[in-house]
Amino acid sequence: MAAEKKPAVDEASIQRVLEDSAQIADKVVDPKSSEAVAARELAEATRRSGKVTLHLPDGTAEDVSQAQVYRVDDGGILVRVPITGMTAGSVVGYVFDANRRLTQTIELHLIEHTATTGQVRIWLDGRQVLEREITEKDTKAAANAMATVAMKREPGADARPLGFSFGKFNSCLSSAGVSTWVVASIGIACGAICAGTAGAGCIPCLTAAGGVSAGTIWFCIGKATR
Repeated sequence: MAAEKKPAVDEASIQRVLEDSAQIADKVVDPKSSEAVAARELAEATRRSGKVTLHLPDGTAEDVSQAQVYRVDDGGILVRVPITGMTAGSVVGYVFDANRRLTQTIELHLIEHTATTGQVRIWLDGRQVLEREITEKDTKAAANAMATVAMKREPGADARPLGFSFGKFNSCLSSAGVSTWVVASIGIACGAICAGTAGAGCIPCLTAAGGVSAGTIWFCIGKATR
């Protein structure tokens, strides 16, 4: 069952998501390396084994050939498998330990309604932990929280996102092929997962959402505050 309480737009969670996402981006494995090839084969074998219960709607599928591989703590890996037929950023993440045993799965569905609204659904180990409608109000609140976080990175900067233009932020992300609501949903959803699972789902959620570059977000915030 989905969680009943809607996670709020929280500045601290947004900051954690953006900063951790930036660090995770440095842990990606060269897709042509033997390590990445073996990891994709492991994810495919896991999928075929029937050990993992997924919730893919008709007309959608995993595309293991396009999977990204990330190194996680203690020699483990996460294989981020995109879901085709759904909004970009929808993924299945397989977490394996150093002995390449499956330790966790995360399934992230993004369903776009408009450029600034949509729906996010998350399952951890087959159990649904979040189903959330992302409204334009949520998207704007998340964007402002991100701008606040960005300004706090500068010594002596005002803590409030003065002069922040949501329209410019949205336009910049759109030019980069990213929907603003997707960025908001990652901030809201992963923030809730990080807070609600004592860290168990935090890194997988952030890494699975790694298709949205933290660098792109920082760049667009800069464009929107000038």
